[in-house]
Amino acid sequence: MITDVQLAIFANMLGVSLFLLVVLYHYVAVNNPKKQEGKWRFLRPR
Repeated sequence: MITDVQLAIFANMLGVSLFLLVVLYHYVAVNNPKKQEGKWRFLRPR
């Protein structure tokens, strides 16, 4: 059976991994060169 310590370590590792995936996703989304041109299209006056 799994112990309390093993469960805590697993939960913490899972949380850290998910947090790093979110940070990596936002870094890639912000620095995507394909989407830079039309990024603020809705703010331009017509």
